[in-house]
Amino acid sequence: MSPNPLIELRVGDEITISPTDFLERRSFIMALGGVLLGLGSGTRCIAAPGDDVTFKEFLARANPLAQSLVGDQSASGQDKYLRSIAALASDLADVPVPDKWNNTNQGVTPDSYRIGFNPGGDPFRVLHWRIEPGAICRPHAHTYGNVLSIGLEGTARVSNYEVVGVPDYEEEGSFLVKRTIDQLFRPGSMNLVSLERNYIHGFVAGKNGARGLDITTPLKPKPAHPTPYLTIGDRPVDELAGTYEAAWEFSD
Repeated sequence: MSPNPLIELRVGDEITISPTDFLERRSFIMALGGVLLGLGSGTRCIAAPGDDVTFKEFLARANPLAQSLVGDQSASGQDKYLRSIAALASDLADVPVPDKWNNTNQGVTPDSYRIGFNPGGDPFRVLHWRIEPGAICRPHAHTYGNVLSIGLEGTARVSNYEVVGVPDYEEEGSFLVKRTIDQLFRPGSMNLVSLERNYIHGFVAGKNGARGLDITTPLKPKPAHPTPYLTIGDRPVDELAGTYEAAWEFSD
């Protein structure tokens, strides 16, 4: 099996671009290079394909759209929300680089993974991240909000997982997870994490490092337990099914 397959994701017949504008399509395809949209006849686009969108313009369009869609927290509702924001962000350019970078516990080694902030998002937050060459952002679960990750610079490998069965983020001992995405992440690439699908992800940066955005939207109160990081076995339990033995490792 190719390590970087195309993943076709279907959620009906429309992707909302604004409360009054839609992209009609039969399917929405996430490819290695980013997001490709098949446009139907008579489609009205806010910006022509290939037109650069400034960060300020993106916020002006994305904020009211996100506010209109965020209330549907079902699996399909989150799919529509993330894909709609992704469609607006597909031509995003000229994102300001934060003046301040904060260290996090998500990197395997200190200072290897840092996060800044681009203000202006509502109801989402725009986190700006940077991974040093060859560094690892540890696989971790998103338990109270969804995430759209966008590649801006460099390359990385991103892997997504889901727990086999109902996830218990306070479970001790081992359990099975399945790898749902194995993606080459580069400028223009997108990775979608909802509370129902692909909700565990981690990054390994290439030789020149990587930089990107996480558009994160809180949907639930932050849980009392710390971030659940995932320790994954080296060998699959079932290679064809993509299942691995794993366990939680908690960090503040």
